[in-house]
Amino acid sequence: MRRRFTIIAVIVVVGAAVAITAALATPPRGLIPTLFARGTLTTPVRANADGVVLRTDHTTDHAVQKIVLTPGASSGWHRHPGVVLFTVASGTIAAYDSHCRRETLTVGQSDWQSGTEMDLVRNETAHDAVLYVTYIIPTGAPLRIDTPNPGCAVD
Repeated sequence: MRRRFTIIAVIVVVGAAVAITAALATPPRGLIPTLFARGTLTTPVRANADGVVLRTDHTTDHAVQKIVLTPGASSGWHRHPGVVLFTVASGTIAAYDSHCRRETLTVGQSDWQSGTEMDLVRNETAHDAVLYVTYIIPTGAPLRIDTPNPGCAVD
């Protein structure tokens, strides 16, 4: 009986934590995502060529997406499971990390993120910005996970 109560209590606490995180998350606005493709690599990857190493321990999803950020758009605070690579195809974006540091990226510049790193991307210009994003994530994982603002004056 005591074990059953403990299991129920843990479920309630975890559920409450998820609900609070969802309630405090900053939603995206002004984004127009287009998913080009998503597929599953059914065996682990062991690739090492020309100074680039890619290794996965399990099946992995690979997805490619175009994201248009309209003027004033914000991704909302979020993180990505796995590894994400992106390139600015047009326009300029401002990327904020969880320490509130701002980095400006323009056409032809790329960046990457992984795991627990939270960020927020904004278009602070009067013109659309376009990103192309490649996701290498655990099979079935969402492309993004909304998170609360870490205490920065931007969202």
